[in-house]
Amino acid sequence: MDFYIRLENLLEERNLTQKQLSLDLHIASSTLNGYVNNNREPDFATLIRFAKYFDVTTDYLLGLSNEKKPSPSSLNPIEGALIHLYRTLPAERQELIVEQARFYQSLELKQQKNKRRD
Repeated sequence: MDFYIRLENLLEERNLTQKQLSLDLHIASSTLNGYVNNNREPDFATLIRFAKYFDVTTDYLLGLSNEKKPSPSSLNPIEGALIHLYRTLPAERQELIVEQARFYQSLELKQQKNKRRD
């Protein structure tokens, strides 16, 4: 689904007029009309403003996803950063990371066993 269709649907869902949206986002009415009629496309900054205003993702607005909001993640920021870093590595480096994690996990298990003995 194209951006202009998503935008039009969001306007209808929220019972908003183009005029109200243009006032709320400080966008010229003619510019917004161009978006709704598929005569023009928003720049990145405007796309982000639409996403924040309607509380949807930019992927949804662009038709890349049918999910308006991403699924909530149970990851904390450090876990998310670790996954991001892992995914940027070539496969052989990823394997090394997994091996190191298993090594540190085994050390942790040994320390826990030793604490229980004491």
